[in-house]
Amino acid sequence: MKYANKSYIGLDIGGSKIEGILWRRGKVVRHAKIRTPRSRSGFLIALKGLLTELGVKGTRGIGISVAGSIDLRRGMILKSPNLRFLKNFSPRDWVAKNFKKLARLDNDAKCFLRGELTFGQARGKKNVVALTLGTGVGGAVAADGRLLRGSHVSAMELGHSVISREQGKFLNIEDLVSSHGFRRLGVADPLAVQNKGFAGDRKAIKIYEQIGKYLGVGLSNFVNIFDPELIVLGGGISRADYLLLKPALREMRKHTLTSLRLLPPVRISKLKYAGALGAVALFLD
Repeated sequence: MKYANKSYIGLDIGGSKIEGILWRRGKVVRHAKIRTPRSRSGFLIALKGLLTELGVKGTRGIGISVAGSIDLRRGMILKSPNLRFLKNFSPRDWVAKNFKKLARLDNDAKCFLRGELTFGQARGKKNVVALTLGTGVGGAVAADGRLLRGSHVSAMELGHSVISREQGKFLNIEDLVSSHGFRRLGVADPLAVQNKGFAGDRKAIKIYEQIGKYLGVGLSNFVNIFDPELIVLGGGISRADYLLLKPALREMRKHTLTSLRLLPPVRISKLKYAGALGAVALFLD
């Protein structure tokens, strides 16, 4: 790899935690994780400490993955649903001022896809759909080897695709498949239900049948629109594996125009630190 002898830091900034890695010569050599503070001042103090702990000295740059709308040209977070105190904040300028380093940032779902394309199951593939299933649902698409961005660099908000209407209200994938979807079914802790499902609990399995059905409808739309060679799923909810995939694949097959033999495989990401590695990959193009 062209940059294998160089060092970079990758940050994955989420609503509940910030995860960071030091990547050197093609390997993750250091990892650290902290809780996300709830104010900008607290956030900046914590971030400075995290970068110092990871060993920012001697690195070539810092890649940053963050949920929300990103201004790539200015290196700025325009809006982040779970990090509202970072509105119109420029990590690029802050890193330059405090560490004299180059910083690049992108949307978390796009970084997740970059991580998979560079280091994971999508390596060597050109047409890939990625979804992150967690507090919300993020999406990213690679077509002919390029990430699709749209005229305002914010395309592929796949989680906001409307797939159902109930009691006069239109519902999107995020409403039905993320942690919001579990709450609609009376579930406060998806992980607890996941563990019960693995143990064979019928009620838990039924909940995942419902969530998976909605996911499958969404996936069928993306297959019909993008004709990907692979769909890769990440995020905490995706760890339900077959509990989620079995009903999702069954539903996806019902609604796709593609021949069954041409349907893309749907895989759960096996890449550790996918978001942070995707942030590193911002320097490896």
